[in-house]
Amino acid sequence: MLAALNVTGARAADDGPSPPPCAMPAAVALADRPGTGRTTSSGGSPCVVAPGEIVLESGVRRQTMSGANGTVTLSSAPLTFVRIGVMKRVELGIAPPARQSRAVTGIAPVDAARGQTDVVLAVKYLLADAPRTQASLGASYAPPTGTGEFTAGAPTFSLSANLGLALTPKISFATSQVFGTAIGADASGASRSIFVYAPSYTLAYALDGATTLIGQTALVSRQGPVLPSGNRLLFALQRAVGSRLAVDLDYELNAKPVLGAPQRAFGAGLVWIAKPPA
Repeated sequence: MLAALNVTGARAADDGPSPPPCAMPAAVALADRPGTGRTTSSGGSPCVVAPGEIVLESGVRRQTMSGANGTVTLSSAPLTFVRIGVMKRVELGIAPPARQSRAVTGIAPVDAARGQTDVVLAVKYLLADAPRTQASLGASYAPPTGTGEFTAGAPTFSLSANLGLALTPKISFATSQVFGTAIGADASGASRSIFVYAPSYTLAYALDGATTLIGQTALVSRQGPVLPSGNRLLFALQRAVGSRLAVDLDYELNAKPVLGAPQRAFGAGLVWIAKPPA
């Protein structure tokens, strides 16, 4: 992800020139975590996986919405995304269904529920890979394979444009501009598809050659057919463990809650680069 630009820059300042981030076999250069989702993530890396390699991302997330009369807790695990490099500039990805569990205490606007999210299929093409700039285009398709309240109930699609910039040896910026569809209930309670624009903007600061602080704002044009726009803030600490493993801890705050109550979440995850058997 963005952190890779910082890590690369920090090493370049100390050890001399480094290859551009997408050319480095480093997990942080490829991480879509932490991000606002998985393949449809607004905030993922502009880089693609090298041909013949596999990147496995996985994690857990726990979100709490607290109101005056009750609390809703949503637990998600595992949040897995598998990406495969198939050509020099092309990767394919799949996000298997994630288990979701919603618990309710007191009086809340929703009920307790369990289920699985929809599977997501994705492809990404690398447009540019220079020492200070990376850019790519992505697309995803999610058929309604989930269960319970956690499936969209109909296919959804997205297109994204991703850009990463190294501003200084330690500071980098990234943005994803995502255009897609979502499913939600209208005023009559019927499900219908809506168009969604979801841009994100991320700043990262390299504390050293392996540890990076990340801040992101992820916007969405509307959260449902009759719901207003949204704004999610994310703060993360990401650390590279060698070149093929990265771990992160993240904290999320919904600045525009869907149901009027504050929503906060904590997450943790890892990114691992694997080579398939010869």
